[in-house]
Amino acid sequence: MDDLDLFADDGDAAEAASLTQQAIVDTQQNLGKMLDLMPIGLLIHTQQGIVFANRQACSFLQAEPAILRGQHLLDYAATGDVDAVSHALRLTFTDPDSSFDIDCAIERPDGSSRLMKLTTGSLPWAGNPVIQVLMQDITDQKRAEVSLRQMTITDELTGAYNRRHALYEAGLHFDSAVAGRAPLSIVMLDIDHFKRVNDTYGHDAGDCVLKALARLAHQFLATNTKLDSPLFARFGGEEFLFLLPGAGDQSAFEFADAFRQRVAVTAIDLPGTKLKVTLSAGTAGFRAGDTSFDTMLKRADTALYIAKAEGRNRVCPSD
Repeated sequence: MDDLDLFADDGDAAEAASLTQQAIVDTQQNLGKMLDLMPIGLLIHTQQGIVFANRQACSFLQAEPAILRGQHLLDYAATGDVDAVSHALRLTFTDPDSSFDIDCAIERPDGSSRLMKLTTGSLPWAGNPVIQVLMQDITDQKRAEVSLRQMTITDELTGAYNRRHALYEAGLHFDSAVAGRAPLSIVMLDIDHFKRVNDTYGHDAGDCVLKALARLAHQFLATNTKLDSPLFARFGGEEFLFLLPGAGDQSAFEFADAFRQRVAVTAIDLPGTKLKVTLSAGTAGFRAGDTSFDTMLKRADTALYIAKAEGRNRVCPSD
């Protein structure tokens, strides 16, 4: 931990260190029980390492007080967070008026990881610089936030993005296209004769087909494009959309046709049988006269219906 050498003051006198240690001992004796009742973790930290940990901090770090004494908080920070935590500690040690809030993944002895909110602040003690680090476990809170966000932006059945989120993202990319920063194309598609699937095999089978198509689309995006932030969304029923930022008309057409071919040769597992389906698609790229993303949607939708009228299982570009 060579970067911690920056914390050390080579001119620290033994007397200053002794004063610091005595102040910490006094605090532990007088306030230890009260600090152990705190619902959040508390570390008292010198530049060299931890000198006090309350009961909650010991629980978070899965170590007894005697084990933690002399260790450093950076010993527990996840690799990707070491630099940020080190920076916050360094500034807190050097500036008595500074304090920092930082989210940090903590790696524990049992191999588990918890996300902690760390709040640092200087303590006005004589001798070596001393800081406090408050620790709050926000793992479950962050998981709940992520779960809630996923619920608001994804289609519950297929896991694809929903129409609302697709339109939001499309609006951002449309503005970029208007400004001339990057091309933009879309692909509207739906499953051919989907009503026959429901009528022949039942609606549960239809749901299986929709979910299988979404899985194929996500796999296809991951392996067949280097576009920045492409998106696949369920637009309603059996209708879906690819949003392809950075793709021109020809690239979008080639992408859509390659996906159409992939779907046509893929057997979808249904209870007691396998089924192959085809899809029709229409593509549209941004044009200088487009006044809104809706104008692109209308062109792609028109091209989709032409593809269906011409026999299905094909891709048609917009005029």
